[in-house]
Amino acid sequence: MTLPSHHRFIISDRSSAVLQSLDKYSSIKQFLCAADCMTVSTVCKASGKINMADRSNRAREATTGAAIFAEPDNLRIYRELHPTYNDRHLMAESADSASSPTSSGSTTPDQSDRDGSPNESSSDTSLEVHTFAHKEFKEISTVAVKKIEHDIASGRETVVTKLFQPIAKTTKRRPRFKDVKFKPNTTILEAEASRTSVFAGFYTVFWLGAFILFAKTVLENYRNSGYFLDTHIVSILWRDLPKVAITDLVLFLLTFANVALQQAVVKKKLSWDSTGWVIQSCYEVAFIGLALWWPMYNDYPWIGRVFLCLHSLVLLMKQHSYSFFCGYLSVVKRDLALYESIFAGVRNEEGRMTPSEFQTEQEEQEERLLDEIAMCQTELKSSLPMSKVVYPNNVTFFNFFDYMMLPTLVYELEYPRTESIRWDYVFEKTAAIFGVFFLMIIIAEQYFYPIVMHALSLRSLPFLEKVKEYPFLFFELLFPFLLMYLLTWYIIWDAILNEIAELTHFADRYFYGAWWNSVQWDQFAREWNVPVHLFLLRHVYHGSISAFQVSKGAATVITFLLSSVIHELVMFVIFKKLRGYLLVLQMCQLPLVQLSKTKFLRGNKVFGNIMFWIGIYTGPSMMCMLYLTF
Repeated sequence: MTLPSHHRFIISDRSSAVLQSLDKYSSIKQFLCAADCMTVSTVCKASGKINMADRSNRAREATTGAAIFAEPDNLRIYRELHPTYNDRHLMAESADSASSPTSSGSTTPDQSDRDGSPNESSSDTSLEVHTFAHKEFKEISTVAVKKIEHDIASGRETVVTKLFQPIAKTTKRRPRFKDVKFKPNTTILEAEASRTSVFAGFYTVFWLGAFILFAKTVLENYRNSGYFLDTHIVSILWRDLPKVAITDLVLFLLTFANVALQQAVVKKKLSWDSTGWVIQSCYEVAFIGLALWWPMYNDYPWIGRVFLCLHSLVLLMKQHSYSFFCGYLSVVKRDLALYESIFAGVRNEEGRMTPSEFQTEQEEQEERLLDEIAMCQTELKSSLPMSKVVYPNNVTFFNFFDYMMLPTLVYELEYPRTESIRWDYVFEKTAAIFGVFFLMIIIAEQYFYPIVMHALSLRSLPFLEKVKEYPFLFFELLFPFLLMYLLTWYIIWDAILNEIAELTHFADRYFYGAWWNSVQWDQFAREWNVPVHLFLLRHVYHGSISAFQVSKGAATVITFLLSSVIHELVMFVIFKKLRGYLLVLQMCQLPLVQLSKTKFLRGNKVFGNIMFWIGIYTGPSMMCMLYLTF
């Protein structure tokens, strides 16, 4: 910050540390200069032996509209905070000017600095200004604090209120990303499947029935065709498999660009809250666009397309959580450095509080500053006990790779871990994955494929003919789709995620809740897929409330809408048609949620659970037939 020579001010030692941390807040630096210059005992030396008559003339020119010298921002802020500045200062300067008249050959302030020949009256004048400044300082700081508090109370944001609003408020700083807590957990089916559970028999009979269905289908295929398995679905799975694998690997490697961006933020080459988040958002749009366009451009089979779509969405959510979490911590770290500088600046050498620009009550200001510092320090370190992980030490490629391997979509500095890998448990889950996968192939070959081919043949028929055939196709697909629905859920959220968690020592296994007991659709949304629910809770629901200042009801609608759009996008990738059936059906859950909260349904859990299962039975089959037929 450079000021004209006739308005130069010296900055005291106690404020220099504050100003050095305010490189991006030039207006605030000027405000601090205007306030702090009044307490400096060496103002006469730093002012270059200011000629008071010259200052008086320039002050009069500024008040009368003369534009010989532009008024510095620090004096403008000082005048705004102190309404009587012009009258009292001009009176004082006029008195000095009358007692020390200037001549046409008087030395200018710039010349005094260069040739070392100060004006004879400058010493007395500077002493008078310094005395006047000490007299005014307390009143100036009081007016400043009152103005800040008034701006905050009225909702008006200025340069000053934006920086010191957390200190001037009576409420403490609230952490933004402390809404998700990880702790050691086990999945429900593992607990219920133990020998001590009263439901262990039901768990056994379900898998026994699945094995009998598998054996029956294999034997019937062998009797009818001479082959144990049909090859329609298998051929689709094997088609372009190397290309799909290479594409998925490239998409995974692209995610490491997030680490480079965050390292640039840590090194202060970028500011997250100005350009960093914009670059990240543009990158995410380009990433998901590439992941959707490339498989369709190369005509990958629908199984390959839907796999790449779903995995790229998982990678996208992981990247978003990592980048915005670390970006937020970079802002917290900057705030911490600022608060520590302010706290150090408002202390004198004896350790006592000096007059403060931020609060009239010295002890209250010290307490609030310490609260802000403690809250920032808490946010910058892991919440796990005995953890030593502190931002920005986590911004490394290894830390990002470790996070990408974990079965979670929400980034944290550290997660609870297990001590060892149970290899018998890994073998059990591996056997479950392959067993259920082959069972799903058999169900798809035996029950899905013939019905799907029949539905596709109806596309050329008139609309009324399609309507007549639709109910029969719907009921034929009802039970096979429900079974496929349950197996898909089990293989992903119980078998695959648990095995990944075991291999990565991830201790929090709460991947789903008791969704089968749901009586409301919002309960089902929370417990069916807990990793996605936690991501939407943190980055969509709470994010929309904090970013857009919307109500909880509006945030719920935004969350459901985004989820519906993503599901419709998956349907577009599969069928290459944009119809909106799934989007409409999923958004219909919102009025159903409100209906379930009525007085009649709220206390009738059995009826609510029946309605929930009717929706699970009919919804997927109805949706699939709509996309295939119409």
